[in-house]
Amino acid sequence: MQAIRQAVQWAFAGLAAGVMTASALADGPFTIDGVAIDARADTAYDAQRTAMEEGQTQGALRLIERLTLPEDRMQSDLLLISAEDAASLIAGLQISDEQRSATRYRGVLSLDFDPRAVRRYLSGLGVPFVESQAAPMAVIPVTELGSGERVLGGDWLEVWRNNGFEHALTPVLAVEDDAISASAVVSLNVSALRSLLDEMGLERAMVLVARQEPGSVRAGGVIISFDGEGGLQRETVAPISLSGGFEDAARAIVERREQDWKRASVVRDTTVAELDLSILFDNLAEWRELQQAVTGASLIQNARLDAVSRTGAAMTITHRGAREQVMAELSARGAVLAEDEALGWTVRSR
Repeated sequence: MQAIRQAVQWAFAGLAAGVMTASALADGPFTIDGVAIDARADTAYDAQRTAMEEGQTQGALRLIERLTLPEDRMQSDLLLISAEDAASLIAGLQISDEQRSATRYRGVLSLDFDPRAVRRYLSGLGVPFVESQAAPMAVIPVTELGSGERVLGGDWLEVWRNNGFEHALTPVLAVEDDAISASAVVSLNVSALRSLLDEMGLERAMVLVARQEPGSVRAGGVIISFDGEGGLQRETVAPISLSGGFEDAARAIVERREQDWKRASVVRDTTVAELDLSILFDNLAEWRELQQAVTGASLIQNARLDAVSRTGAAMTITHRGAREQVMAELSARGAVLAEDEALGWTVRSR
């Protein structure tokens, strides 16, 4: 640490300025897609206004449910939100599938919320919330037909593509139809799965097998990753069985994972702590990536650059939450926070 702090500083004024204050969290989880709106009124204008108000309120509630835990919403009586408050949180919106008549208005909204406004709103109500996302993973949806055959593609894949799950606190990215064969997925072919993850730039994949019956659906599977020696690691995805269709099953799986992430990540103690870090890197591109990982973390309130050399930087951060929570968030952002006997606390690329 001392050696890095005494290193000759680069004359990168713009680079240094970029890490003086922690940057805002990327607004991935602040987007809500697929809000269906439908309203009738005496005039076309009134129908559209009513539909938009109801859609914005529904989207705000979905966002609040995403960022907070049920018990915290109950305790704070945050079960409803006014149309005015909902509108004040929205930074932008898009409308698709728009249909209108003299007395009816229908469409589908995609809503982008202002992270700062949402933080102010929830903090003002005293509601603990989570805004950091887990590391994204691939999802490989497999459909089990009535014959027992398992295939890729179809409605189960489309559900994962079209419902905005990349904005979840536990984001997932659906594979392409021809990215991998059904036989390779079903047999958990190590070579094919590793090639897929390398191509997508991800470290884990969720293989989900679903079977739809009249009025119900069952789904379950495994999360796969690779250890340092290339061995396949497996984690079971608890099976679900519920009324409804593929979309209901997908939302249930995502929401369950989000609940687990929130319980591990929510910060109830507002006390802040200071920590000296050594950021270790091999080149300027890696430094920029690590810089963004640290300054963009939602738990890090301030990041001060103290010194920088060609292979390392000294930084002092102020953070909320337990040290383990900061470590988990940085890991999700591609950085490893660990304690080194010689250097103290360090941050390296994962």
